[in-house]
Amino acid sequence: MDKLDRKIHPEYKTISNIVIPQVQKIKLSNGMPIHIMNGGSQDIVKIDLLVKAGAIYTNHKLEAPVTSIMLGEGTKDKNAHEIAEVFDYYGAYFMPSAEKDNAFVSMLSLNKYLDNTLPVYIDALTQSTMPQKELSILLERRKNNFFIESEKTSFLAREAFFEQLFGENHPYGLKSKEEHYSQIDSNILLSFYKEHYNAANFELVLSGKINEAVLKTIDINFGKMPFAKAITSNKIANSKNKKKLIVIKKSDAVQSSIRMGFKTVTKSHSDFLGLEILVTIFGGYFGSRLMKNIREEKGYTYGIHAMLVSLQQTGYIAVAADVKAENAKDAVVEIEREIEKLQNETISEEELALVKNFMMGEMLQSLDGTLSTSEVYKGLVQFGYGFSYFEKLKDKILGITAQELKNLANKYFVSEEMITVVAGKY
Repeated sequence: MDKLDRKIHPEYKTISNIVIPQVQKIKLSNGMPIHIMNGGSQDIVKIDLLVKAGAIYTNHKLEAPVTSIMLGEGTKDKNAHEIAEVFDYYGAYFMPSAEKDNAFVSMLSLNKYLDNTLPVYIDALTQSTMPQKELSILLERRKNNFFIESEKTSFLAREAFFEQLFGENHPYGLKSKEEHYSQIDSNILLSFYKEHYNAANFELVLSGKINEAVLKTIDINFGKMPFAKAITSNKIANSKNKKKLIVIKKSDAVQSSIRMGFKTVTKSHSDFLGLEILVTIFGGYFGSRLMKNIREEKGYTYGIHAMLVSLQQTGYIAVAADVKAENAKDAVVEIEREIEKLQNETISEEELALVKNFMMGEMLQSLDGTLSTSEVYKGLVQFGYGFSYFEKLKDKILGITAQELKNLANKYFVSEEMITVVAGKY
């Protein structure tokens, strides 16, 4: 048996092509759109229901997320224990959540038990009573968690960053406050629930082993839902940033949390794909410039990363790091320095080739397996895209030039518009 020589690195292979999964798009009996990804070796089905019921539709910090959590806490026919008992007995997972733009009501179930689990899922989705007793317990638990989180510099920095970036009254920027937990009751949630949780605001993503029997069960349960009024979110203007630097002092902090960034564009903008590549170079992978400088060379932190996020009404670039408290100022200076380098120096062909191959590999990995692919897909559906988005991203990765990236850095990394928040010592 040959001994492995660990001094010789594995052969480097360039990824030049990715097979994009196929998605079947149909409509149920009532016209509800459904996206089907059929595949995998296990007899399981995953339901991801997109609901127009995220934070953008409300001016209350808790209304959207608490409504989604309360779906499984009691219906006209079953209490929370009975609902959980059915899912547990049949080995199913019920997973409601809410984000800034949309809510998702998901379930993972064995195909052979779908006739048992899906009616309970539908019951929770359409017949929830938002019981006050369970709501009070949930709010008390979340409030206690809020107090714990409020002691963490990472939480303080994140909340202040979004507030300053989008505005204190914008749904994207609302900061958590103690009084929010006494401003919610069952009637408020029921009103939001009845307005948003109806078939006119649903879009269904179905993945796994999808056969005719599964589709029939889906249509029986979803295809007869009545359509009420479709919801549209109001275009809300972002407030103009008043402060460029916010310091939240915490004298006992051993580390300081840094959040820095800009508002940018959404996925629908022609520059977004190029920005994805630029932000990856800047701080989007383990070998990024921020990691090399601030983690490896300076030793200020265990990890620092940059992200490009598209919401429906705007997008943003953010840098996040928790650094040694005594190094906070120096870390901010180095982040700014790395931005200036992107604006003033042309990226080498070697670095660009490395990042291109990394991003192609990441795309390949994200599309490996039907269920993991469905997670990627549901993130695209809410913006009106399918997997054609990845075809465009692949072409952009393979074709972008160093000069294009330099131009994007000068266009979007505008120092006068950058928000910097430091929580801890500074």
